[in-house]
Amino acid sequence: MKTNSFIFSLATATLAIAQSDEPYYNVTSKPFNLFVTSEDGAVNSSLGACHVGAALESLCLSASNSISKPDPGDAAVFNFNTSIYSQAPEPTFGVPGILTWILHGFDFNASSSVYFSYVPTDDIVLPILQAGSSNPQLLAFDTQDKLNIQGFIGRTVQPPTPGTYSEIYRWYACQTYFASYLYVNLAWKLGTGKPENPSCVAVNVTRTFI
Repeated sequence: MKTNSFIFSLATATLAIAQSDEPYYNVTSKPFNLFVTSEDGAVNSSLGACHVGAALESLCLSASNSISKPDPGDAAVFNFNTSIYSQAPEPTFGVPGILTWILHGFDFNASSSVYFSYVPTDDIVLPILQAGSSNPQLLAFDTQDKLNIQGFIGRTVQPPTPGTYSEIYRWYACQTYFASYLYVNLAWKLGTGKPENPSCVAVNVTRTFI
């Protein structure tokens, strides 16, 4: 019953915000850094924002070296935007929202948000920062400040069945090629199992407030 009431409240809020000029994701967190760590400690780095196109950045590992980033870089400063109209489906799950970052230009500051860039032949997707928030990927931070995606549809049964919400953690640090740039990036695994990319290492993504 809680799941049904959550969906109803979300639909009601969406209708209400559509009838106003107020942005939906209207609650901004304090600034923070993101850190990725593997279970064995081999991966331990903050996340940076690495250029992959005009007003586009990937979430690269700051401490990594690659062809497109031969030297370590700085940790990026992020915010997390949620909405007064949203709520967590379960108390420990965290309120869904969007990950944001400010692009500082020569004479402008532009807010960017993360979307997922899909390639049909890949089993991983890349979180990419782009200006605005027209196509964001919904994310959440649990009570341990770990980044996750919340799922609702059970696809391991037939037919696929809606059920209770779950937290999913399928983050990897991978050497990737995107728009002619080679970085060690944060990636999301589609489905279960290990990625085809042999460089990928499973990681947790945790925020630390500044």
